[in-house]
Amino acid sequence: MNIPNFTKEHADQIIAHIDVEAIRARKFKVAVDMINASACVMDPYLFEQLGVELISLNNIPNGKFTHRPEPIKENLSEIGILVKKSEADLGFVHDPDADRLVIVNEQGEVISEEYSLAFGIENVLSKNPGRTVVINLSTSQMNVDIAKKYSSPCIRTKVGEPNVAEGIINSNAVIGGEGNGGVIYPAINFTRDSFTTLSLVLELLAERKQTVSECMATLPKYFIKKDKCSVVGKNLNEIYSKLKSRFKNALIDEQDGLRLDLPDGSWIHLRPSNTEPIIRLFGEAKNEKSIESLFNEAKLTSGFQ
Repeated sequence: MNIPNFTKEHADQIIAHIDVEAIRARKFKVAVDMINASACVMDPYLFEQLGVELISLNNIPNGKFTHRPEPIKENLSEIGILVKKSEADLGFVHDPDADRLVIVNEQGEVISEEYSLAFGIENVLSKNPGRTVVINLSTSQMNVDIAKKYSSPCIRTKVGEPNVAEGIINSNAVIGGEGNGGVIYPAINFTRDSFTTLSLVLELLAERKQTVSECMATLPKYFIKKDKCSVVGKNLNEIYSKLKSRFKNALIDEQDGLRLDLPDGSWIHLRPSNTEPIIRLFGEAKNEKSIESLFNEAKLTSGFQ
C-alpha cells in the first residue's frame, strides 16, 4: 500500500511552477517563523529543494504559539531580531494554518502584509501581461496599479477567500488574493497558500537580483490603515448613510458593506466581519497625512469606537 506524502507532493507542485535554478543561484539565507504549527512540516523540505538556507524559529509542530497568531507587525518582534542576528537576506512569518505570509526585509523590519500579494502579482503578471487579477475590496490599490502597468484587468470581490477564489475561477484569472498576506495562485491551487507565496517572492527577488527593500521601491507606494470595533449597538445602515452623505463625491460600492473611492485615489471600506461580532474599517491614501485625515473623518462620522 502506497502511503501518500502530501508534503512532498505539494512542494513538488510548487517547484514545477517556479524558476528553481534562479532561486538556487542566489544562495538565499532566510529566517522563518513557523509559529510551531503547520509550516514546520512543510518548510524544511521545500527550502531544501529550493537550495535556500533555512534559519528556523518556533519550528516544533506542537501548536504552542509563542506570540499572538495574527501575522501583523505588532505581534512579530522575534523574527526581526533573528534576521539581523543571523544576517539573513530576508525573513518570512507564517500564520498557524499556513495560508497567510508576511515578509521581513533585510534590515529585520516586518513590512506590511499587503506586500505579500503585491510581490506575487508583480511576479506573475510580468510573465503573463494582460491576464486578469482578482482581489477583495479591502486590498491595497498597489495591486490595481501593478495590473494597469501590465494592461491587466483587476477585479474586486467581497472580502473572504471563497469569494476571491470564485472570482478567480469565473474570470480565469492568473493570480489573486487578499491583502492580509493571502495569495491564491491557481496554477497550483485555488486557496491561499503561504508556501506558494514565499516561493513566488523568492523567485521575484532572485530573477531581479533585488533585496526586499529594493523590490518595494519599484512598486506603487500607498499608506493603509486598518481598525475594528464592536458591532454591538451599531446600526450599519445608518452608518452607511452618514458616510455616503459626508463623502458625496465618492464612488460607491455596496457589494460588501460600504466602500467609498475618492477622486484623489484614496478610499475607505467599512464592513461587518464574516467571522466575529465586529466592524472592520480599512482606508488607504498616497501619503500618511491624507490617510490619517480620511481615517479620522470616517471614524468620527460613523461613530467608530
